[in-house]
Amino acid sequence: MPGIAVETVLMTISGDALRTLLLRPEGGAWQLPRGAVGRREPLRRSAERVIAEQVGIHVDYLEQLYTFGNTVPDAGEREIEICYYGLVPTSLVDLAASDGIQRAWFAERELTVLPPLEEKIVLRACQRLRGKLSYTAVGFELLPEQFTLVELQQLYEIILGKRLDKRNFRRRIAELGILESTGAERVQPRGRPAALFSFKPEVFERLESRGDILAF
Repeated sequence: MPGIAVETVLMTISGDALRTLLLRPEGGAWQLPRGAVGRREPLRRSAERVIAEQVGIHVDYLEQLYTFGNTVPDAGEREIEICYYGLVPTSLVDLAASDGIQRAWFAERELTVLPPLEEKIVLRACQRLRGKLSYTAVGFELLPEQFTLVELQQLYEIILGKRLDKRNFRRRIAELGILESTGAERVQPRGRPAALFSFKPEVFERLESRGDILAF
């Protein structure tokens, strides 16, 4: 019987880049959080357990990505990888080494530290995130509860990998009505204070149901 494992891609926005959390056991190489599936354990529960044990957090947004298992080794049993990806704020993850495990956030261009299959898994997760950004609220998982319009635009630009026209972006956001002003402001180092907004998930759900998209 082939072995079955779960592999998890945890992503965040940090330092103007979309980054993935990698682990390095003492004396080992960088890798994704991964572990065997329990005999009577649902797959998602296995992924949640691996993240809790190896990263020390609970991830609210966790989605099954893909199953890899076509490679048949010359020796030993085939292993089937059930892959999940999740979105987390960087502040949730304690990067201090514990139990001999190092943790660090890697940008896409730095993923060559991974074995080819794991690099492929991360790139597929990045593609999935970019694809879902236009028709779901997935990107808001990476924002604080209150945020500025500049922060929102920067999030979309980082994930999509391109610059967006400020006027067109704000007009499209206003047309969709997915944000609500909190009435609060954030003091800026220079210029006027920036208004703070919150996300209205119920509006985005209606947009999804009728096929409207946030395209740029």
